[in-house]
Amino acid sequence: MLKKIISIIIFILFFFLNENLLAKEAQELPEIIVTANKIVEPLGEITSEVVVLTEKDLQKMNVDWVIDALRKLPDLYVKQSGGIGKQASVLLETSTKSGDILVMIDGIKVNSPTTGAFDFSSLSVDEIERIEIIKGPQSTLYGSEAMSGVINIITKKGKGKPKIDLSLYGGSYGTYKPAFNFSGGTKELDYRITTYYFKTDGFSAYAKGKEDDGYKQAFFSGKFGFRPSEKLEFEFMGRYFYDRSELDFGIDKSLSSLDDKNYVQKRHHSLISGKVKIDFTSNWEQILTFSKVKEIYNTKDPDDLFRWYSSKITPEIYLFDWQNNLSFFKKIFLTFGAEYRKEEGKYESSLSYDKDVENTAIYLNTKLKLWENKVILNGGIRYDNHQTFGEKITYKIGALYTLTSYGLRLKANYGTAFKAPALNDLFWPNTGWSMGNPNLKPEESWAWNIGFEKDFNFFNTPTTFSFSSFYQKYKNLINWVEIAPWFYKPQNIDKASIKGFEAHLNLNLTSNLNLKAGYTYLDTEDKETKKYLVYKPIHKFSIIGEYSLGKFSFLADYTYTGKRYADKENKKDLKAYSLVNLSATYRLNPNLNFFARIDNLLDTNYEEVKDYGTPDFSFYLGIRYSY
Repeated sequence: MLKKIISIIIFILFFFLNENLLAKEAQELPEIIVTANKIVEPLGEITSEVVVLTEKDLQKMNVDWVIDALRKLPDLYVKQSGGIGKQASVLLETSTKSGDILVMIDGIKVNSPTTGAFDFSSLSVDEIERIEIIKGPQSTLYGSEAMSGVINIITKKGKGKPKIDLSLYGGSYGTYKPAFNFSGGTKELDYRITTYYFKTDGFSAYAKGKEDDGYKQAFFSGKFGFRPSEKLEFEFMGRYFYDRSELDFGIDKSLSSLDDKNYVQKRHHSLISGKVKIDFTSNWEQILTFSKVKEIYNTKDPDDLFRWYSSKITPEIYLFDWQNNLSFFKKIFLTFGAEYRKEEGKYESSLSYDKDVENTAIYLNTKLKLWENKVILNGGIRYDNHQTFGEKITYKIGALYTLTSYGLRLKANYGTAFKAPALNDLFWPNTGWSMGNPNLKPEESWAWNIGFEKDFNFFNTPTTFSFSSFYQKYKNLINWVEIAPWFYKPQNIDKASIKGFEAHLNLNLTSNLNLKAGYTYLDTEDKETKKYLVYKPIHKFSIIGEYSLGKFSFLADYTYTGKRYADKENKKDLKAYSLVNLSATYRLNPNLNFFARIDNLLDTNYEEVKDYGTPDFSFYLGIRYSY
């Protein structure tokens, strides 16, 4: 496999470097990234593989939930256990499970301490300015959970004159949503307030069920910045939502665990953060960050007499980060700091636990720009001290070489990462058939990737093509093992490897027509069973076409997801499927536009998670107004 990948790289490089196909000198990419190295830097200077979705991208899709935008990317695979509001997770190409990805909101970690993963089901696009996805091990700067990458949800910041944005949409499954946004800003002060209410009757979470499982959410968030001087800045952010989701796979009156009519989860989510930026000198910046994330899950089923499926879970995260950014001669950039993180988890059911763990860390990252910025070198190291398993050191290195006259950028990266055991793995109470293991080690991984990006003119059409191959190996993966008849306990026994390649093409056919295509190939192995990893498609392909004509704009996307396995023995598989979605927007004037969206145009019958339902053909209409 590796020989084939190297051969493909050599062939494509030879093709693109042919003198008859040389492109004009590529312009520097304008996108600015803040997640890759915890500093503000151009996308064209980052060694890691990066995917960015902007507010404009999300508006073109007319999607309402982040998970629906991520589904369209060839680099990710989405698993949702039913319709809107049901548990949803994301896997990057080198993830073994969703907990291998660190998810942040404005740089604040939001992975659940009890499960180690993040539930994307409740994350709307209304407050989002940009989504940055940094692929590959990122523990050196971000610690635990960043095994296969980081997804940072960056929220909007107010600017300019006071502005009000209103929107309303509705459609299939009895869905409707009004939303309100108020924002503005000056040189000294900025502000943004977002709120909405969402309701849908939904469809059965159980794929063969008859009873609809609805969802409701009420949301409020705010972001405020204050700059009393050029060298001092304060930023405060808070968000809260309450939601109610009807579930299946509980216990109904007939003791069935499938199409349950009374199984309900209610959740309260809150996030509060504060940042202080201090410019001590022209080349030394300090950033102090404080945050608290708390959720309360109340899951109840009135038919559950023994409280097997009824519980109250309260995960909390407290974080303090002290970051220093230094620059020398505009060529050397140094980021170092210290981080303290406390995770708490409280589980209340027929049996309970109430535990917390602490982690302290110091980190260092260096970026060098050499030879007129044609060569970028990046490297870092981190030391963590965890309350349960002790010390851990991770590191990463990366390189980027730009051949400006050829419009070619070559990339290579290598890094290590770890993931601390979740509180459920450590402290789950002895239920008689399972219990946690406080002696667990952290999961570990190491990975490399090499690739290139090429700008060229294809029949006088500006085009960008990129190719990357990757390999990631895991050890000490935590698996709940049957250590006695009908008794399970988590152990560090699993090992896995993931390798493959991805290719992307961005083709601007005309000033009005743009095509984006991507393909990912995976070859995975569970080292214990010698089988393919669960929920990892061998092939995924997507293409998005954008077309504008006067006041109208249209977007169509096609996604093919290959066969996946739903069990470790590869005996249960989910068939491959294709999805086609359409979106259209009509801008009556700069302040008013109408939009429509069709999901699952071909009415495809498919599953993302075994035995869980997915939406049929559905249609939505909406209006947006700005004042």
